[in-house]
Amino acid sequence: MTSSSTQESLRLLHSVKDKYNGPDELDIRKGELKNGIREAEQAFAGKYPINSRLLDIGCATGRLCFALARQGYDVTGIDVAEKQIEQAGRTAEAEGVDVTFLQYEMPNLPFPDASFAAAFMGNVYCYVPHRASRIAFLEEVARVLRPHGKVFLSQTVLDSVLESYEDLYDDNHRKFAPDFETLEEGDGFVLGAPQFLHFFFAEDLMAELEASSFQVVSPELKKSDFKCVLRK
Repeated sequence: MTSSSTQESLRLLHSVKDKYNGPDELDIRKGELKNGIREAEQAFAGKYPINSRLLDIGCATGRLCFALARQGYDVTGIDVAEKQIEQAGRTAEAEGVDVTFLQYEMPNLPFPDASFAAAFMGNVYCYVPHRASRIAFLEEVARVLRPHGKVFLSQTVLDSVLESYEDLYDDNHRKFAPDFETLEEGDGFVLGAPQFLHFFFAEDLMAELEASSFQVVSPELKKSDFKCVLRK
């Protein structure tokens, strides 16, 4: 029997999927394709030989995947939003770019052990409900990485915006929070919508990452932009 906590986790995850399947988000992500690869992403990818097998977790419509594939990497992009994946697949076919795109359901990754040399997680970690589940998801990511595999993780944090989590609990939060019994400190909802989002301060994010089996390497915080490498 599915526990009430698990049922709530699924509801929260589905709220994320519903948002990113929406037409506005599809247009935003499609527009991002022209931005290509970012400097920090390129620096990370450049440590791996061409043809290395790389995984983009939360790939949306494929901005990073297409950039890496054009450089000669063997790239797989996954996302919970099937319409994002469908749009990415259409782009790949139209432009003749060899990328594998798959829709998946958290928390399990649809790959055998040790499938990838490295992975990317860009503003994805915040969409996994519950601290224990987020840490467990990191272990699942570790499972599909080869020995000594690494993850380039980037995440927007609150440090330059708010002073405490209490500032999150505004009218928008009070509107949607009563529908859930398992929300934790920092859990919130996108303004005007019941779409789940966990908010972090950098210190708390670091503590979670360090609670996994990964070693946190080169953490960097610039205003609200946190980046690090997770080493298996």
